[in-house]
Amino acid sequence: MLVALAVLIGLGLIMLNKVPRIYLPVASPIPPPDLSHSSPGRLDGFDSPYLGHTGSWDGKGGSMWGGSKISDLEVERSMGLRWTFMEVNWRAMEPKGPAALDQVIPAPWKELDGFVIAAKERGLNILMQAPVIGGNAGGPPDWAGRREPGKSAPLNMDAAAEFASKLASRYCPGGALAAQLGWGANFGVRAWELDNEPEGYRTSWRGQAADYAEFVTKVAARIKQIDPQALILAPAISGGGNGGSWVEDALDASRLAGSPAFLQHGLPFSIGKSTDVVSFHSYEGLDTAFSKDDRTVERVFSEVRAMFEKWERQELEFAYPRKQDYWHTEGNYDFLGVMSAERRAAWRIQFFTRGFAAGIRKLAVMDACPREQIAVGNYVRTLPNPFPMLPANKEVSVLQGQEAAFRHPDAPEPEAGRVWVVWALANTGDAIVEIPTRQPHSEATSVDGKRRILEPINGRVRLELRGDAKMAPPVLLVDRPAH
Repeated sequence: MLVALAVLIGLGLIMLNKVPRIYLPVASPIPPPDLSHSSPGRLDGFDSPYLGHTGSWDGKGGSMWGGSKISDLEVERSMGLRWTFMEVNWRAMEPKGPAALDQVIPAPWKELDGFVIAAKERGLNILMQAPVIGGNAGGPPDWAGRREPGKSAPLNMDAAAEFASKLASRYCPGGALAAQLGWGANFGVRAWELDNEPEGYRTSWRGQAADYAEFVTKVAARIKQIDPQALILAPAISGGGNGGSWVEDALDASRLAGSPAFLQHGLPFSIGKSTDVVSFHSYEGLDTAFSKDDRTVERVFSEVRAMFEKWERQELEFAYPRKQDYWHTEGNYDFLGVMSAERRAAWRIQFFTRGFAAGIRKLAVMDACPREQIAVGNYVRTLPNPFPMLPANKEVSVLQGQEAAFRHPDAPEPEAGRVWVVWALANTGDAIVEIPTRQPHSEATSVDGKRRILEPINGRVRLELRGDAKMAPPVLLVDRPAH
């Protein structure tokens, strides 16, 4: 048995050390957001595209086993992030019945208060995944009932919407907690992700896509009654490629793909119109290891986007404008940390660059180890607004090897500063490239944070890019006017 276990572990490590062979770019990237016309009511740091997602959660404001989230928040702040994450489980917050917040504040709500306060103190906006009913939450609280044993849909869906309205009333900008602490409308929760991988993670909405659509519709309506500027995120689908038909069931109102209790009512629902931001998860290494395909973030994004665009034109009641906001809200390379820390740090920079080039609005920074934290911090400081991120292979002269090259212009004017992100393609050896620059000096930053000043010759800077069999380390070349 021990030998068999060792073999299984060895095979698992080999599989998880597999990397995608091809990173195909998105055929039609979403145009970059116009941050010069930020929407009214946006909070400080809200437009930052880097989503902190660090540690574990107990579903009510703390980490798993009841620990504090303070150290996780400090890690996120140290990287220069402006976002953090909190999962809020309905079963944990209202275990015995609906909470009465106009009386004594129950203990779980006090714990969640503490997390929101700590995030405010560190300048971190909160992506609140709430209400979470399935997944780690284990289903709705017993008092709310279930439409089917072992699944997520509560018998009393209106009770779930009422719980969401309590969360929004307490934690939105200008809500009860903000009023109590004198924050005004300057801080609060404005982004709500509805459940976690509902298509199949642990306790799930499997076979209940229409029930989930009812949940999204009713919860979104209650949250927006309280905060019309709130963003509703759905469906938080996993990136393994197995949930496509479930998402289409949730989008196509005519399918009525729900539980027997749902079908008794006969009312159609779709997640399309109520969803402001399409959210998805991607673990590039893990998903690729257990799939015959290369499950890159570009591929997962393209698949989810295609589904939402396919069903944007249905009956007028359920039709919706084309979605422009797609957020990657969970995932790293492989959560087991099989790939070396050095390679994972290199992957972070490649992942950001490819994701932003595809037009994904926000990308998760999940559980970065110390080496990754250095890489992330340098990237965030160099590119607080990475849009647009443009493929630039044709603009770079390759003297040796093979490379990937991207360019970020700070502004459309010809004389504006630029940041180049370049790396050698995996398993092709070292590369040498020459990059056109405009300034008398440029600064090259490596994955480990080391910087060096380069002087161009005939308007070009030469870079030697170190190769790697799996994940070559990128270089950020900053070509900006001196201040």
